[in-house]
Amino acid sequence: MKVFASCILAVLALSVWSMDPELLKIRDRNNVEAIQSVNDSRVSREWKQQRSDGSWPGIDYRHQGRGTWVPLAHLARLRLLAAAYAAPESKFFRNRALLAAVLRGLDFWAAQDPQSPNWWYSEIGTPRQLLDTLLLLGDDLPPEYPEKFRAILDRSRPGMTGQNKVWLAGIHLLKGVLYQRPELVREGREQILSELRLAAPGREGIQADWSFHQHGAQLQFGNYGLAYFTEMVRWLSVLSESVYAFPPDRTVVLQNYYRNGLRWVLFDRQMDFSACGRQNTERLPFQKYRECVDAAARLRRGIGEENPAEKAEFRFSGCRYFYDSDFLVFRTPEFYCSVKMSSRRIRGSETVNSENLLGRLTGHGATMLMSRRGELEEIGALWDWRKIPGVTAVQDDSSLFCRNPGWDNREEWVGGLSDGEVGFCAMEFDNGELTAKKSYFFPGSGMVCVGSGIRSRIDAPVVTAAAQFRALGELKRDPCSGTVANGGFSWRILSAPGAEIRTGIRDVTGNWKRVTAALSAAPVRGKIFYLYLDHGRRPRNGGYAYAVTPLGKPWEPVRLKTSSDSIHAIACRGVVMATFYRPGWAEFPDGTRLTAEQPCLLMVRGGRLYAADPGRKLEALTVRRNSRSYRIPLPRNRFAGSTVSLSLPAGTD
Repeated sequence: MKVFASCILAVLALSVWSMDPELLKIRDRNNVEAIQSVNDSRVSREWKQQRSDGSWPGIDYRHQGRGTWVPLAHLARLRLLAAAYAAPESKFFRNRALLAAVLRGLDFWAAQDPQSPNWWYSEIGTPRQLLDTLLLLGDDLPPEYPEKFRAILDRSRPGMTGQNKVWLAGIHLLKGVLYQRPELVREGREQILSELRLAAPGREGIQADWSFHQHGAQLQFGNYGLAYFTEMVRWLSVLSESVYAFPPDRTVVLQNYYRNGLRWVLFDRQMDFSACGRQNTERLPFQKYRECVDAAARLRRGIGEENPAEKAEFRFSGCRYFYDSDFLVFRTPEFYCSVKMSSRRIRGSETVNSENLLGRLTGHGATMLMSRRGELEEIGALWDWRKIPGVTAVQDDSSLFCRNPGWDNREEWVGGLSDGEVGFCAMEFDNGELTAKKSYFFPGSGMVCVGSGIRSRIDAPVVTAAAQFRALGELKRDPCSGTVANGGFSWRILSAPGAEIRTGIRDVTGNWKRVTAALSAAPVRGKIFYLYLDHGRRPRNGGYAYAVTPLGKPWEPVRLKTSSDSIHAIACRGVVMATFYRPGWAEFPDGTRLTAEQPCLLMVRGGRLYAADPGRKLEALTVRRNSRSYRIPLPRNRFAGSTVSLSLPAGTD
């Protein structure tokens, strides 16, 4: 029997690594991915701390966390040691004692088989780390180890959608490499490629507007959407130069997703706080920026494009409305602002695995401002999460946990409009606590926010937060113009009938644990500049208008006369923008009247009329400029809600 077993092991030894040359290419390129960041000092430290049984002190192997799962650190350390063993540049290259340490760690894991209550770790996190470690050992992997870990690896099966599908497919592919089963490699590749496309309407993945959805209709640029981008770029590299390489035309999808999606939310070496999803803590916006930029550089190298200077790449101007995600970005080289809304179609945020515990209001019209001065640095630890900038909210003690009452916007009339340079968005809002009509205009030099019809069902104060950012220097007031300024911006209240205006700078002590349970309760201290409009208790018809201007960029927006409070309209520098929550008219400064016969968004700029239907139900709009009428056909199906335009004849009609 022992002789028979020895013969079997000898056969396995031959079969494990005397593999198909195409699979060997994949193994070796996957290993190259892992060894790029080997740090010998860290390897020495981790190796020295490993116990004789292969475990590490300080790791609770019985930990049952869902968000952060502590035992995974064991596999991360094994992967690090295995990468050093495989890296020719490392002083530990082919060090037999280090190999023994890796094998001890693998044996410990196989014997203990730690498992998390979160399916992701059992089906994705653990198999990914194990496969990398096993493949890094290459020809020195003992032949019995693939079989030893088969049951653990087989907890991962292809399926699901979006980035979860990509992760699972990648594991399936690498299992094909480990077990020398080309059919698994082919299946995994096809599963990955099936997600390298625009998603069908209502499905997860890249949307028609180049935003990304996961966990339903929810913006996920910084969480699943970033993982999707980095993983796809990784597979583009790993499979290159093999018969499994991606078709060249499919890489265009990745290029467009970066250029027209992810790149728009990167500014001042960080990812927009609002775009990070539920992962919006500590230094993560900065880490996500770096991950995205590095992956974009690798993508360009992979397709033979030259990489631009990083600083120059993000000093562009424009306005983009992501109509599939109720999200708008306006930016210049020195100024960035986003508006994150939600609707009956789009979820504003999520609380999952005890992450984003205070995020219930983040999809209610949050405005994130940046001017390269650090306004948002570690802001989540210091925020009063009931006073998020741009949001009108009830100030009570109700839970801010997503999915609790008041989380979702029950209205579907939410949308935006843009010509690529300027634009605006609007939201009819009702979360069961209060109702409001809110518009956010970006005519080219700053932002004008207008709200009306604010009505609360809760006997508690209602506040619109115009600002809550890191204080940068002193608060400056100009009593003549009514402006207050701090950091890179000034704010001017244009109207706030019946509201009490509160502004100042206060010292705040917070922590990240209140935001995400797995994080530290260590104090985070800072000064916060705030500007609030207090509409009082249970307002019946509150309203406001305020302008935000980058310092040194003076401009004078004009609010236009309209036929009702349900129409918000401004004019600035030759641009007219109007939100028609109801049919009616808006009057230009020169007396021209723009009339909409249906609820819609309209903009007149440069001799063109731009339109969008936030309700996404109309086939066409009827619009009049003075006496002349225009019929505007609207996009349908997957492009419903996007902007259309037509040329206006000269003259006043």
